[in-house]
Parts: sequence; C-alpha cells; structure tokens
Amino acid sequence: QGSAYLHPGGSQCEKSKPRMLGMPHGRHRWLLALAHVGVARAFYLPGFSPQEYQDGEQVDLKVNKLTSVKTQLPYAYYSLPYCQPEKVMESVENLGETLMGDMIENSPYEIKMRVNETCKELCKVKLDDVHKDKFRSMIEDEYLVNWILDNLPAATRYRRPGGEFTYMDGFLVGIMQNGHYFIHNHVTLDIQYHSNPEKYEGYRIVGFEVEPRSSGAKDVAQACSPNVAALDLDKQDEILYSYDVRWTYSEVRWASRWDSYLKMTGGQIHWFAILNSLLILVFLSGMVAMIMLRTLHRDITQYNEVATAEEAREETGWKLVHGDVFRRPRFSTLLAVSVGSG
Repeated sequence: QGSAYLHPGGSQCEKSKPRMLGMPHGRHRWLLALAHVGVARAFYLPGFSPQEYQDGEQVDLKVNKLTSVKTQLPYAYYSLPYCQPEKVMESVENLGETLMGDMIENSPYEIKMRVNETCKELCKVKLDDVHKDKFRSMIEDEYLVNWILDNLPAATRYRRPGGEFTYMDGFLVGIMQNGHYFIHNHVTLDIQYHSNPEKYEGYRIVGFEVEPRSSGAKDVAQACSPNVAALDLDKQDEILYSYDVRWTYSEVRWASRWDSYLKMTGGQIHWFAILNSLLILVFLSGMVAMIMLRTLHRDITQYNEVATAEEAREETGWKLVHGDVFRRPRFSTLLAVSVGSG
C-alpha cells in the first residue's frame, strides 16, 4: 500500500505503489522484444540462404515433372517406369514452385557430401508394351527429365562448334536414331562445391550437371564399360538404372552459382500459339469495345434529347442506378473484411 510523505515544499503527497519487476510495459516491452529477435534463430527460406553440408552428410536429390519444348503437356516423373523410393512424397518447399505447377518428389538416389560413387546400381525395371509405348512417345516429343539438388536444377553441358560450352535445362529421356529408340538409363552426377573455412563451416553446393548415357548392360560391372552397346528399347525387356557421383571443387561462390544458367539455350518458340492468343485477344477486345460504344452512343443520344414530362418520370438506363453506385452498403466493414480475406 502507498504511504504518505512530506514534499520539500511542505505539501503532503502520496507515494506511488511499487511496480512489479516482471511486468515491463511501454517502450521497455518493445526493447525487450527486439533484444530477443537477435537471439532467436532465423527461419530458412529455400533458395534464399545457403546451406552448409558436412563430409558424408546426406544430400537429397529431388525429381520434378517431365517437360517438352514441343508440347505444353507435362507429366509426372514417375509416370515413366523409373526407380521409385519406398514411399513417394511431395517435396514442394516454397510458393513459387507451387505457382509454377512443379511436381517435386523424392527419389531413391543416395548422395553424400564429397563421397564419390562409381557404377552404383539403382534398380532394375521390367518393361512391357505399355511402358515401351510411353517411352517412344516421350522420346519423339523430346521430353526432358528435371532434377533438383540443393534447389539447383540439373543442367546438361554441351560443347559448341567454336569450343564454348552451353547448358540445357534437364536432360533428354532418350534419343531416336535410324528408327531405333535409346533410353538414358545411366547418369553421371557432376556436383561442384565451394568452401571458405574463414566464413563458415562445411561445404556449399554451387553447381549440378548431369551427363546422361544409354547403356544396355545386364549388370553393374558392364554398365560403366565404354564398349557396352546402347539400350535399344525394341530389343530389351528390362532396364538397369545406374549412376555415378563425382564431386568437384569450384571457385564459384554460392552467390554466383546461378550464372551458368544464364548461358542456357532457349527452347523452341511456339509462334503459332502466340499468334493464336494475340488474335483471340484482339477479337475479344474489339467485340467488347463495339458493345460499349453502341450502348454509350444510344444512352447519350437519349439523354441529350428534350424529354417530355412523361418521359422524365420514366427514367431508363444508367439514371436508374446512378444513386445506388456510390451508396454505402450496410455492414460495409464486414463486407470489406470478407472480400479482402477471400
């Protein structure tokens, strides 16, 4: 309870009640909150902040939808007879991937930081006529396999006639030569990493390239042989999937790891689709403009005419709603909140 005491001027004042130490208020509460912000651990946004891996740490390889430059119809990765993990799970990490319509899922590839692998068997898949027809159709339409590693899309490197390198997003499902279909069932994963012990611990992935190859080997021992024949889809009833992992140190920093993707060659431009869209847009815009001009012309002509007493009483057109357009509706706050929140 407060107690009375004498003010130096002689008047009697009441001593204020003591404050509780555990209840800061006002600006002290804001300062305390800001102090805790620096202590709290920041959340991770995929692709916006680097991720460090330690030696032997698992690096997840994710698969995305199959796309083509000849057709706009994408397919799920596992719609083709590829090796599947024990449980297929969606792995979309951010809103941008969802808006782009990506179908990102996990994969059975086992990749560990700075651990090279050679001719590692993934699985064997039996082929039937349905699977072969799917492969033929997608090879003819030049469908691409899209993988993601540490939020970096897989890229295939090609050498131009002048000696310069160019990159392509993903790699082809297979190729067709002389009426025969060959499937890319062996891949070499070339992963570049960078390290700077003075600034951070561990290693950062700064590049992800894939070298696909068709191999008709029956076992892993022959899969990596340079003399093995390619896998002819018409002559095989089983596919052996295998892969290599090759880690390479790179001087490229994490902030510049997307520079290589600027060298990618552009796909085929769908001029017919663009022209078709433009014609439809012009046609619909002209139709709407014509309707509006006819309506406005009729209404303006009618309003400019000298109206008789009977016609003045019978208002038509926009005059019937001119008072309702700007009238504030009932429960306008509730309406604004409902519309704003969707």
